[in-house]
Amino acid sequence: MRNLNHISLYTFTVRAIHSQVAIIGGGTAGLNVSAQLVRDGHYIPQQIRVFEPYKMHAYQTGWTLVGAGMCNVEKTMRPMEKVLPKNVCLSDCPVVRIDPEQNTIVTMDGQKYTYDQLIVASGVQRDFASIKGALEQLNNPEAPVGSIYYYRYAQKIDRMIKEFEGGKLIFSEPPSKCEGIPSNIVFLTHERLSAKNVKCDYHVYKANDSIFGIPKYSEILGELAHEKGLHCHLKKRLVEVQDHKVIFEDVETKQQYTSDYDFLHIVPPQKPAAFIAESGLGDSDGYVHVHPNTLQHVRYANVWALGDCSSLPTSKTAAAVMAQTPILIKNLIRTWKFKQSPLPEYQGYTSCPVYTSNKKVLLAEFKYNKQLDETFPVFQSSDSKVMYLLKKHFFPFAYWQLMVRGLWGGRDGIRLFKGV
Repeated sequence: MRNLNHISLYTFTVRAIHSQVAIIGGGTAGLNVSAQLVRDGHYIPQQIRVFEPYKMHAYQTGWTLVGAGMCNVEKTMRPMEKVLPKNVCLSDCPVVRIDPEQNTIVTMDGQKYTYDQLIVASGVQRDFASIKGALEQLNNPEAPVGSIYYYRYAQKIDRMIKEFEGGKLIFSEPPSKCEGIPSNIVFLTHERLSAKNVKCDYHVYKANDSIFGIPKYSEILGELAHEKGLHCHLKKRLVEVQDHKVIFEDVETKQQYTSDYDFLHIVPPQKPAAFIAESGLGDSDGYVHVHPNTLQHVRYANVWALGDCSSLPTSKTAAAVMAQTPILIKNLIRTWKFKQSPLPEYQGYTSCPVYTSNKKVLLAEFKYNKQLDETFPVFQSSDSKVMYLLKKHFFPFAYWQLMVRGLWGGRDGIRLFKGV
């Protein structure tokens, strides 16, 4: 028998996997970009890699209707492999670091990836944990606390409304990515409970200093709230949730207020993924720091961002993503393939449809500097049944049947012709 007098040590190096285009995030923004890149023929699918740890893709806007009892949660989610363009590479391990100097991405398992162009579309994270006691109450099936910002909590909200027999309802809202979504569940809850003649005392606590950030829509929604008997408390931030008791803080004076509740809906604070700031790509708030009109990173020419994770100073909605996507793609192709300067075409367009009842919607459309940018002005001076039909029936169809195939251009309609 041979004696082994020493052991040889071998070092194995993980080989980096290269993609021409890396897209971090498989939500609405990442899915829309990948679909349009493939459909327009800029890249073959195998040249694109999407990083998305979740197995299911969610139409998160639909969770509002889940909470309102107007939609089954199953209709809001589909497997990632069913919605991504065919043959696009998918990595399901979370990204933990980006090295923009070396064009490198590292995932939690230690695997390295390299890229020529990087598109960050990682969305934002729900930060329920930043509100003391919130998760404990949300996860307690007996506690009357829910939220439409997570599908399980949205299902709980639906059950809470069905079982509610009267009392004080509180709706809390921090500075949020879209002011329309929190208002939706307030009005829809009022509609359902009014139909059952349930005696209710409604209170809406907002951290912002107005009901809506755009004066025209703030006035309309304020009048509707007054008509429906909704009491609005501005500049108040939820800091703690207890059993049937909440504590709010005045955002200016820091004075705290305590209130009882029989029904509580929480809008969580939202924050970008930590790897953005840790990789040197973030602004002072941790969002990917991009030019507001070109969507190109202010320091790294081959890094781009859109949607909720970006620093774009506009309301973060799916409609905004639809407007941002073709501009980002055009500028990426211009700078990389044609060596031309990016065009400053994005002017901040976004849209916030607000359900004011289960039959009407106020469609708010605007751009940078709070300027109105309406598509259907004749229907946007008040809440409208026409806008309801668009929001409730057509938009979900456009999302699942057109957007995932690269065919939906938002308010520009169906993309019959390829982009640049």
